[in-house]
Amino acid sequence: MALQTGEKTLHQIVSTVASSLELTEVLKAVVRLMSEASGVHACFAYLVEDDGARLVLRAASPPYGRQVGKVALERGEGLAWWAAERGEPAFIRENALADPRVKYVPELEEERFQSLLAVPIVGRAGKAIGAILAHSEAPREFSDDEVDFLVTSASLVAGAIENARLYEDVRLRVAELEQLTELAEAIARADALDDLLQTVVAGARPLLAARACHVYLLDPASEELERLASDPEPGSARQTLGLAELGPELARGGRSSRLAVPLVANGELIGLLVAEGSARVELGRAVAGQVAVGIKKVQVIEQLTEKNLIKDFFEELAGGRPRGDLEGRAARLGCNLALPHVVLVAEPPDDALERALRMAAPGSLFDRREDSLRALVKLPTSSADALLARVRRIHADLAHAVSVGVSSVCEGEAAFADGFAEAQQALLGTLVLRGEPTVLSYEDLGAYKYLLRVAVDGGIRDATVDAVSRLAEYDTQRGAQLVTTLEEFLRRHGNISATSEALYVHPNTLRQRLRRIAELSGLDLRRDDWLLIEIAVKMVKLQQALGAAKPHT
Repeated sequence: MALQTGEKTLHQIVSTVASSLELTEVLKAVVRLMSEASGVHACFAYLVEDDGARLVLRAASPPYGRQVGKVALERGEGLAWWAAERGEPAFIRENALADPRVKYVPELEEERFQSLLAVPIVGRAGKAIGAILAHSEAPREFSDDEVDFLVTSASLVAGAIENARLYEDVRLRVAELEQLTELAEAIARADALDDLLQTVVAGARPLLAARACHVYLLDPASEELERLASDPEPGSARQTLGLAELGPELARGGRSSRLAVPLVANGELIGLLVAEGSARVELGRAVAGQVAVGIKKVQVIEQLTEKNLIKDFFEELAGGRPRGDLEGRAARLGCNLALPHVVLVAEPPDDALERALRMAAPGSLFDRREDSLRALVKLPTSSADALLARVRRIHADLAHAVSVGVSSVCEGEAAFADGFAEAQQALLGTLVLRGEPTVLSYEDLGAYKYLLRVAVDGGIRDATVDAVSRLAEYDTQRGAQLVTTLEEFLRRHGNISATSEALYVHPNTLRQRLRRIAELSGLDLRRDDWLLIEIAVKMVKLQQALGAAKPHT
């Protein structure tokens, strides 16, 4: 090759690489100029990609242009890698396919070529970023000038490649930022979870350059991740993932077939974003952050909306005064009032109790208040025995003291007003009959359910009740225990010894208390009806409990 021709070609290469930042156009022009200047039959430009794992064909002289992007050499394969790894040209004069350094690529018809020259493209950091291959059909020697020309051309191309890649990287990041901003705005506009998830998968798939995109959300009850949205159709994507399987699913980018990033908001795992065929790990994390915040926002809105709906729904059921389409609202909340339920009331509210009840009775509704928890607990059968046994086991494991009242079984809209009243009365019964936080059903009240009904409805005027009330007032003012003493005396059928032992007092002390009871109340325990007095004691205690508990109706 004449020196003048080489200089002219170099000027053209310089002009070409300076005229454009479009890498594809630059490489096509350089391959054409180098082919013409060196007189070879084919010229190919490979670039190092996939974090140094492969050399990918990015430009080729005719008629091989259609193979651009399709042909790739794994690391260490072919003369191109040999030259790139050593940073020096490699030349085969003839019978190129017989050389062990050569990898045969049928798409490039390499059986036609005898001689082969590979020149590394070395970047500014001194590391090979690609290679240029020149093929000749006949055996050929390349002169030192020709090799120097190709090496110089490769160095010019190296600068163009790095500049173009920087430009492409900046342009890609700007485009990604614009797409990410658009996706974030779309997420912020969404006010329903289904719409938000469809927006996410449709927007994230092109942004992450993925074949498919899926969103999984965590079900706290089952500790499984359930796939709720996919774009396009889910194909072979799994419907559920267990938390135990989550570790190996995360952040496998690069050339792997899957990128999976957890959706975390305020330190809480709420789901998983999966992009099949994506290598954009950092961008995936940015998308996941936006998605997690958007999902949490919508969930909070939906929970508040549902909480208000449940609260109003409970108030109408408890009051027996439904407004409008109560059945339709029940269906919206996933509740069928025709099926057997019990009403449960717990004071104070307890997170562990609520979680356990949700797991024990799926499909139940819960209304959390500041000082109580109310629930419509769905039953699998018309009997509440199994549920009561389960609630008592749950209650036994609670870390805090909680009183629980449970109604009889309710079926049909009209039964629930009584159900709420029964649960509240059973809750009061835990204070009056048991004297400690426990689980009590309405049926456990026995005959006292009638007293509770009278007490809740306002009580009755009765001289015996008034007499015991005077004792209760004295106890409150003086810190005495006259009502407790009277109740225990009646329970022990008037036995002084048994009563004093139960109260841990001397028999004489007990006799003094009994005289004081008679003086203050006017009751004559030798002649008056003990059953009537016992009922009066329960009535007074019920009235005290009602005043302290301030029950919700």
